[in-house]
Amino acid sequence: MKKILIAGIVSLSLFTSCIKQIDKTFQGTSVVEIDPTVLNSANATAGYPVLTRIPRLGVPIATSDFTLRRLNGTVRIRVNLVGPQSDQSQTVGYKIMAASPLTSIAFPATATGQTPSAAAATLSIQNAVSGTHYTALSGTCTIAPQTSFGFIDVAIINNGPTAGQARFLGIQLDSSGTLKPNPNYNKIGLVIDQR
Repeated sequence: MKKILIAGIVSLSLFTSCIKQIDKTFQGTSVVEIDPTVLNSANATAGYPVLTRIPRLGVPIATSDFTLRRLNGTVRIRVNLVGPQSDQSQTVGYKIMAASPLTSIAFPATATGQTPSAAAATLSIQNAVSGTHYTALSGTCTIAPQTSFGFIDVAIINNGPTAGQARFLGIQLDSSGTLKPNPNYNKIGLVIDQR
């Protein structure tokens, strides 16, 4: 039995020493992408994800996540670097999409623990207005040296309730920064419940 075990170990070491090591270094031009866009399904009408819940960093939206509301404060959108990290800061440009691709949306009920609670409802959608529904955004996101992420912080303004209404805020990465966007994952829509 001992001879068989030794023969097996010698054979295994011979076979594994002949396996070619694969180089896993990224090759190509670095790009950036919106993290929730990569992780969530596209809306059939918009062609990109339109979220009614607050995105968590690095995971898809779940039914237990808090809904996007005028009461939420700041919502953080992560931007991923696809490529090697740099020793220098890099910038990502983005713009606000002017018009909602949707006229209404089936908004979910608030998650357990989210207060005050709100029932599920179909809400009409209008475009969010900078300074009224969210604080003006800079149009630039920074990826710090030796990191793979940057963040777009959207400060939602609570301007009082509007029954049956939601506001749309779209963000699209553009080529105005030092990093270019991945065209497949460069847009996200946020629908903010105004009830």
